Amino acid sequence: MLRKFYISFFAILLSIIMSASVFATSLNDAKKELDEISKNIKETKNELNEVKEEQDNVRKQLDEIEKELEAKEKELATVEKKLAQTQAELDNVRQELAETEEELLKTQERLEQLKTELDEATRKAEEQEQLNAERLRAMYMNSTSSYLKLLLEAKSLNDLLNRIDMIIQMVTYDQQVFDKMVEYRNEVEEKTFACARQEEQITQIKNEIENKKVLLEQKEKEIKDTKNKIKKQKAAIEAAQNEKEALLNQLSEEEAKVRRELEQMEKESKELEKLIKELTKKSQSSNPPNKNGYVWPAPGYTHITSPFGYRVHPITKQYKMHKGIDISGSDISNKPAVAAADGTVILSQYYGTYGYCVIIDHGGGISTLYAHGWSTTVSAGQKVKRGDTVLKIGSTGSSTGPHLHFEVRKNGEPVNPLNYVSP
Repeated sequence: MLRKFYISFFAILLSIIMSASVFATSLNDAKKELDEISKNIKETKNELNEVKEEQDNVRKQLDEIEKELEAKEKELATVEKKLAQTQAELDNVRQELAETEEELLKTQERLEQLKTELDEATRKAEEQEQLNAERLRAMYMNSTSSYLKLLLEAKSLNDLLNRIDMIIQMVTYDQQVFDKMVEYRNEVEEKTFACARQEEQITQIKNEIENKKVLLEQKEKEIKDTKNKIKKQKAAIEAAQNEKEALLNQLSEEEAKVRRELEQMEKESKELEKLIKELTKKSQSSNPPNKNGYVWPAPGYTHITSPFGYRVHPITKQYKMHKGIDISGSDISNKPAVAAADGTVILSQYYGTYGYCVIIDHGGGISTLYAHGWSTTVSAGQKVKRGDTVLKIGSTGSSTGPHLHFEVRKNGEPVNPLNYVSP
């Protein structure tokens, strides 16, 4: 009878041991799988952060490109305005030059005509001068006999007077003709001189206008070259802008893909957390419910930068539930995080977005979580007392700076930590 009892007892004991072994194996496998998923989540989130960082860089580059493009457009507008002004001025100068050349041509034609008139007047004056000289010389040589003969041949007194008057008129007419020819020649000379001066002045003005035209044409060429240079620069900037926009679109698609992968992995992580919760319940933790109360997990630091509840995530920019509180301070990095109450460490490792993380089971379904540390100071399975250091506060995982992320969970569900601890 006693033998049968021992056989039954050992059989039951063996069964319990085997069940515990199987349970332990299942729990270890689940934890290993969770660790692998956490690792993948960490890598994926790092990849997502890299994509977002690259997106931010590309957006900054796009902003700089847009500013540069705007500056080039303003520069181009200024150059085009200068070019339009220069071309208008050049058109006026060309018109002025055409009018001056036409005036010069007319002046030159008038000068040629005056030169011809001067030559003719000079010739006639010289002929008249020579004719008068010959007549005067003849009259001088024959004045006595000729004029006496002419007078003596008069038939009457009236005829004598008429002959005297005729002689006077002949001499006076010859003198008048000569004087008139000399006056006309002098007038033509003056006109010719004035026309020559006008030609000289117009030629000088024409040369000045031509010099101005050359300078304006040179200025026009320089402005056109500048305009073409700016256009090329603008085209290069626009090409860079298009390239960056295409890269930004590509990064957005990549970000969406990474987010989908991340959501899937987080889903798997939650499923594994549920499995671990069930396995932990089966383990029938020996920790009695905590009766000693809870202490603040970050001694000397009371500033809460992010409370429990829904918020916009600082990295993903999504409206999500914040499952704990974030405690920060100017020199909190590497300072100790302490156990809020007595308990058993059930996790101490790098855990995905939590970075280096510690979870303590306090019994009665209550557990606390300490995350984003630079390192942990306890091991899984270790018993801790309230106030023992469990973590060095840091900024690992999904974190924007050194701080302690602290959670309280009841039967695995997050609850407001301020219902348990206070600064």
